[in-house]
Amino acid sequence: MNVFYLDRNPKKCAEMHCDKHTCKMIIEYAQLLSTAHRVLDGDPYLDKTKNGRSIKRWRLDKYEDVLYIAHSPNHPSAIWVRQTSNNYSWLYQLWFALCKEYEYRYGREHLTFTKLKYVIGFPPKNIAKGNMTEMPQAMPDHCKMDNPINAYRNYYKIEKKNFAKWTKRQIPNWFLTSVA
Repeated sequence: MNVFYLDRNPKKCAEMHCDKHTCKMIIEYAQLLSTAHRVLDGDPYLDKTKNGRSIKRWRLDKYEDVLYIAHSPNHPSAIWVRQTSNNYSWLYQLWFALCKEYEYRYGREHLTFTKLKYVIGFPPKNIAKGNMTEMPQAMPDHCKMDNPINAYRNYYKIEKKNFAKWTKRQIPNWFLTSVA
């Protein structure tokens, strides 16, 4: 779980996601948004994992068969997305832009977009109204910086350089500069 906060503008941020993340993060962002709905608006219950351990889940009858199950609800990114309505809205805008970026790069709609585009467009009913708060830095300490955008760019340059490539996009200028 993570939110690659590479630019404050969600559309630019989506364009800066490398190819691997353009595919993978559509699902992760949808999981984060789904988790926000389940935790804030759902009814909690105890369930069992495949290996028999107890796990807390949330049932949301209206969208039970559409939303992803709650995933890592205590992860800093999952907590962040459900803190305020503007946090949720920003991540939704990034998810939507990333889905459009996927269509641009690969010529087809991502199945997750097909499944959730009409469901997660509105924040959970029980989310607190509020401004966007600072993005948590879910990364190794050696990548962290004072500014979360610079930190995520640094994280990309250090930890993602071996697989990062961009189809139909130029490599972001910040990726070509030396590590801070």
